[in-house]
Amino acid sequence: MESEAPIGEKRRGSRHWKWLALAPPILTVFAFMLSNLLLLTPWPRGWIAAKIERQTGLKTRVASASWSPWGGASLHGIELLQPATLRAAIPSPLARIDTLQVAPVWRAWLRGRLEVRSISLDTPQLVIPLELLSHLTQSSAPQTPAPPAPPAAQPPVAAVQPPAATPPPVAAAPPQVPAPPPQPTGWIHLKNASFSLVSVRSKTPLFEIPKITGSLPIAGDPAQSALKIQSVSFSGNTLFTNLSPALEWKHPILSLKPLELKIHDCGFILAGKIGLLTGLPIQLEAKLPQQTLPPVTLPFDGLLESETFAVNAAFRGLLLAPPSWQGDLVMESLATSMRIAGHDVKFDRGGAVTVLRGGQLSCVDARMISDELSLLGNVTLLGDGRAAAAFRLVAAPANLESIVKKAFPTLHSPSLTPLGTPQRSAFDLAAFGNINQLFLQLGRDGPIMNLKN
Repeated sequence: MESEAPIGEKRRGSRHWKWLALAPPILTVFAFMLSNLLLLTPWPRGWIAAKIERQTGLKTRVASASWSPWGGASLHGIELLQPATLRAAIPSPLARIDTLQVAPVWRAWLRGRLEVRSISLDTPQLVIPLELLSHLTQSSAPQTPAPPAPPAAQPPVAAVQPPAATPPPVAAAPPQVPAPPPQPTGWIHLKNASFSLVSVRSKTPLFEIPKITGSLPIAGDPAQSALKIQSVSFSGNTLFTNLSPALEWKHPILSLKPLELKIHDCGFILAGKIGLLTGLPIQLEAKLPQQTLPPVTLPFDGLLESETFAVNAAFRGLLLAPPSWQGDLVMESLATSMRIAGHDVKFDRGGAVTVLRGGQLSCVDARMISDELSLLGNVTLLGDGRAAAAFRLVAAPANLESIVKKAFPTLHSPSLTPLGTPQRSAFDLAAFGNINQLFLQLGRDGPIMNLKN
C-alpha cells in the first residue's frame, strides 16, 4: 500500500504540468477574443476614424473593426463623407468600403518593418464631384498662369555643326539603379468596385464605371493581371461593355497594356502608366489611327462624315494634384462632308487642337476649310465653370445668309461681318457665361440668346 502513494503524487504533478503547458494557448485565445470585443466598442472605432480624418480632411465613419492571425486586420463600413459644402447636394459619401482587409507579413512586423502581403477591398465606391476637382484646381493654381505655347507648325530643324578636329568625349553611361531584392508580389484585390464622376448640376453621372473586379499588383516582384469592367458610361450613355484590360507591374510602375476599343465603329487604342511614387504620377495615351469616320449627328439638323479622320490624345500629371494635370488633343480630317442647316458642304481639310493647363481647358484652334464655306472657332473653359467661345462662318454673302436663317429661324436680318473682298462675308457667334448658364450672341452686333441646359 505504501508503494502506491508516490505514484498518485506523480500523477497529480503531471496534471499540474499539463495545465501549465495549456495556459499560454488559452491566454492567447482569451486575449484574441477580448481584443476583438474591445474593437467593437465606440472608442477604438472613433480613434481609427479620427486617424483617417486627419489624413484626408474628410468626416469619416467606421462601423466596426476586427483582426485575426490568419486573416489580418479588417475595417467594416468605412465612409468618407463629401465636403460640407457639397454634402446636401450630393448625399452619397465620397468613398465607401464595405470591408477593407489588410493581410500583413507578421514576421516583418515583429522585426519592426510594416510589410503588407495584400489589401482586399469589398465593394469600394468612389463618388467624385466635379466641383471638388474645380476647387482643388483653383486653390492650388497660380494666380496668373502662363498661356500655353501654340503648337509649332513644323518640328524645329537642328543646326548643322561643322566637323570637329577631334571627336567629343563619350559621356559615361549613367550608373544602373540596383533592382530591389526579390520579394513576393503585393496585391490590391477589388471586388465589385465602382467609380462615378458627378456634378451638382446634373442628376446623371458625367462618367461612371458601375463594377470593377480583379487584382492590382502594386509591390514586390514583377507580375501581370487583368481586370473585369462591366461597362463605361458618359452622361448616361454606355460606350463600352465587358472590358478586360491587361496590367503589368514592374517596380515602381503599373502599366495598362494597349487596349483596343471602339466607339461608333471607330477603333482606337488606349494605354497608360501610373507610378507608385509621391503624388502618383500618371500618364495616359489614346490614338485613333487614320480611318473613315461614320456619319455623326450634329445640332441644327447637321451631319458629319469624313473619309480620313485621326486623333491623338495624351494626359499626364500627378493624380493627387489636379493643378499639375496637362492634356493635349489633336484631331485631323481630310475630305470631310458636313450638312449645316440643310446645306451640304465638302471640306478639303479640318482639325482642332485642345490643351489642358493649370485647370484651364482650351480648344485653341478649330477649323474646317473649303472654297465654298469655312468654319473657325475656339473655346475656353475655366476651373470655376466659366466658359467663353468664338465661332466664325465664312462664305459668299447670299449662301451665308441662307445658312444662318435656317439655323436660327427667328433671326430675320443676320448681322454679317464684311471682309476684305465682297465675295466673302463672315457670321460671328460668341458664347459666354458658365457651364450652367450660357449666352449666345448671334452676329457681331446681333441679339443675345439665353441657352439653358
